[in-house]
Amino acid sequence: MADKTRPSKRQLEIRLGKLKILESPNLKLEQYPVSSEAASELLYMAGFDHDDLDGRVIDLGTGTGRLAIGAALLAAREVVGVDVDKQALALARENAEMTEVQVEWVQSDIVKIMGKFDAVIMNPPYGTRTVHADTRFLERAFQLAPVVYSIHKSATREFLLQFVARLGWQVDQVRSMRMAIPHLFGFHEKKLATVEVDLYRMVRKASS
Repeated sequence: MADKTRPSKRQLEIRLGKLKILESPNLKLEQYPVSSEAASELLYMAGFDHDDLDGRVIDLGTGTGRLAIGAALLAAREVVGVDVDKQALALARENAEMTEVQVEWVQSDIVKIMGKFDAVIMNPPYGTRTVHADTRFLERAFQLAPVVYSIHKSATREFLLQFVARLGWQVDQVRSMRMAIPHLFGFHEKKLATVEVDLYRMVRKASS
């Protein structure tokens, strides 16, 4: 993806940072927005390190659309953003219109999504409120595409590696970074907190 018309990583980060996020997110759904820095890092890993954003891309748990819109800005052929929350998708549509990109927005539980995609990109729930919410997203992602890009808490790395392997997949690349999370919930004590996260590229194990 060496097209010079596509934004640089820094330009992408700036554009994604201007998108709206939910002012009153749903804690049960763990609607923590992916930071513009983490989003651009994940998307550049997918689009430039591996050329995985050229085809049909789906963002599971898209929220207000930051990853989906970023994939569209990097010229993915087709982008679908899925979320169960109507309020989040309304903001995602606003963000896409403001950014002047085409994304198909779908209100649905991820288990109801059918079809085949070239890649999944996602910032799933971390499972801190609903146990194993993150693995539920991974299981569905593995059914939809041959390559999955996903963000998870670094503290869960050992468990995640074992889980992925049990399903016949493998972690092809992992990149660690600190992700900023704004003050969104009453129990947040700081105006801006950070969490250690891992950015994964996961692929099916080659059959022996």
